[in-house]
Amino acid sequence: MSIDLGQERARAVRALDELLSGIAEARRDLEQALARLEGLLPMRVAWKRKTCGKAGCRCTRGALHGPYPYLIEHREGRKIERYLGRGWSPPEGMVAPERYRALMGEFRERRARLDRLLDRLDEAIEVMRRW
Repeated sequence: MSIDLGQERARAVRALDELLSGIAEARRDLEQALARLEGLLPMRVAWKRKTCGKAGCRCTRGALHGPYPYLIEHREGRKIERYLGRGWSPPEGMVAPERYRALMGEFRERRARLDRLLDRLDEAIEVMRRW
């Protein structure tokens, strides 16, 4: 049985297009969940994405880690950012805990979906390199 390389290439391109479309959609969903989460807090908390500095990590190709919470303060005309920690949640009484937990759960689910899609993209890139 022979393999039609043109047909296989077209199938691979369609699969990659669908994956990239899914990644773009997952990023939009994550940004929307993040906006809902930010709008819930009375203090200025920014959620930032970061690089880790490892040479082989996907963050070097643009898939940054995070987002992680930073408290934004302005003192004497300077902007100061303080990392709040990975498991940070707002102080008790500042926001309804069940609302915060629900929005944070939605955010984590969407972030996990994006991570899974990016892992699939990494796998596809590795397969293509070996081909």
